[in-house]
Amino acid sequence: MPIIAIAAYVASGAVISAHAVLLIILLATIAGTAFAFVVMRHLLLPVGDLAHGLKSYRLEGRIPRLMKQRDDDVGRLTDEVRLLINSLEQKLSRLKRQAFSDMLTGLGNRRWLAEVVGSEIARSRREQKPLSVIVLDIDHFKRINDEFGHVTGDEVLVAIAETARRVLRPYDLVARLGGEEFCAFLPGTSIREAVQIAERLREAIATLQIGALRGQRVTASFGVHEGNIAREHFKDMLRIADDYLYQAKDGGRNQVQTIAAQPAVMQTTAPDPGGRDL
Repeated sequence: MPIIAIAAYVASGAVISAHAVLLIILLATIAGTAFAFVVMRHLLLPVGDLAHGLKSYRLEGRIPRLMKQRDDDVGRLTDEVRLLINSLEQKLSRLKRQAFSDMLTGLGNRRWLAEVVGSEIARSRREQKPLSVIVLDIDHFKRINDEFGHVTGDEVLVAIAETARRVLRPYDLVARLGGEEFCAFLPGTSIREAVQIAERLREAIATLQIGALRGQRVTASFGVHEGNIAREHFKDMLRIADDYLYQAKDGGRNQVQTIAAQPAVMQTTAPDPGGRDL
């Protein structure tokens, strides 16, 4: 750039002093540097946006809006980064579903339930609304596996999961805790309402027809608890409902147990619908 400036000045026929030459070189250098800076900034600005977007994604999980504005290498780099992030998001979403789902029944698992119930408890505290929990355990499930095989046992688990979906309300939070134990948290539901829902579910399970069981019926025992939302958390509510569940087991199975201070709803026991119990 300075040489070009001097050549242009000479071509004009003007007499050049040493001072003028230095001045031309200085001005041309400044102009060239400024021009190079502008060009480099134009080239590197998208790279800076990429770096900022990737940092935001790494630290906060926010997906950056990366738009391809050029057809050069920087534009292609932007495209590749955007495709990479989209691919990562799809894989993370799939892994999260697997981590939070019970593969056999399609219900949420204990990890999922603990996460969603935490926010539900907080909402119940804010709005001063009740929150109840139902825990159920399939009666004599080990005997089902031993006599009819694990494939039949899996059929029973799937049938109970489908029955729970059908009987419970769309906003109830139902999960398989593990083995033959299931759980449902019922937002905005008092103990009396929760016992009624548990009873409907118990009756629906007792009438299930599973061909591989050859006429033997499936039953379940239930524990129901309305949480003290001022001081109880997920594990507290689950533990108390579990205590009532074991009372139901000890009391003869195929029944709903809850707080003894409310005898009107403390226990309900199923009439025999005609099938043979396991």
